[in-house]
Amino acid sequence: MSGFARDRDPRTLRGVYDDAATRRRRIVQVDIDGSACARDDVLVAEAPLELRVNGRQLLVTMRTPGHDRELARGLLFAEGMLSAAHPFDQVREPDDLSCDERGNVLDIGGLVDADLPARGFPATAACGVCGKQSIADLALRAEPIRAALSVPAALVAELPERLRAAQAVFEQTGGLHAAGLFDVTGQLLAVREDIGRHNAVDKLIGWALAAERVPLARSILCVSSRIGFEIVQKAIVAGVPIVVAVSAPSSLAVDLAERFRVTLCGFARGRRFNIYSHASRVGAG
Repeated sequence: MSGFARDRDPRTLRGVYDDAATRRRRIVQVDIDGSACARDDVLVAEAPLELRVNGRQLLVTMRTPGHDRELARGLLFAEGMLSAAHPFDQVREPDDLSCDERGNVLDIGGLVDADLPARGFPATAACGVCGKQSIADLALRAEPIRAALSVPAALVAELPERLRAAQAVFEQTGGLHAAGLFDVTGQLLAVREDIGRHNAVDKLIGWALAAERVPLARSILCVSSRIGFEIVQKAIVAGVPIVVAVSAPSSLAVDLAERFRVTLCGFARGRRFNIYSHASRVGAG
């Protein structure tokens, strides 16, 4: 069966994944009593995606195939190379690709050299390099988040489990990250999965851009991983006021959240979680 029968609306809950997102392999399962058996296993797919601008290579990133246009749009938006209003209908797969390249290359039209990063794409927030320069660049194109919303602590605590329940590919493979957008009532708006945690966030923001929901001033971002600098940076650019994770934030992530007025919640497991910045958005109950 191609895809997942549980997928409902490709615009909202689980994104439509086909067999490109997984690979089947024959494995040997071993028990400590010495017994062993051969069986089929499902692995999450990992493959390079090359982004080109007007035929010129911009970057290559490893990702889980699926929602590649959303990934490209969210990534370029987070890096300041396009605005929310930028038309993104000039994304295509080049015609002259080899068999190995097909499905793994996107060419983005409508951008000019002036839109591209002067210091080279590898030294960006997306890869966690050059933090001070990335913060300085971010301050030039993003404002502190002023959203005055309050959500119950009980709702925040429930979000990781709600996200986990919507992870269709993780259910099959157990081997990738997820990012989900929730409204202030805890309703899941969209979820994206990827082997790279920031790729999952880029795909999610790409979805929000296409749905004309940015800025996400009344949304909560929940991730199934630790919170690094790049996750907070992407949330700030998209206008997300609250970020929740099942694991820890880094010190730079907390510094960035404090400066740009993001409420950062980590170690959300069971009935407890930690708030690292701007706790006023989380109320009792």
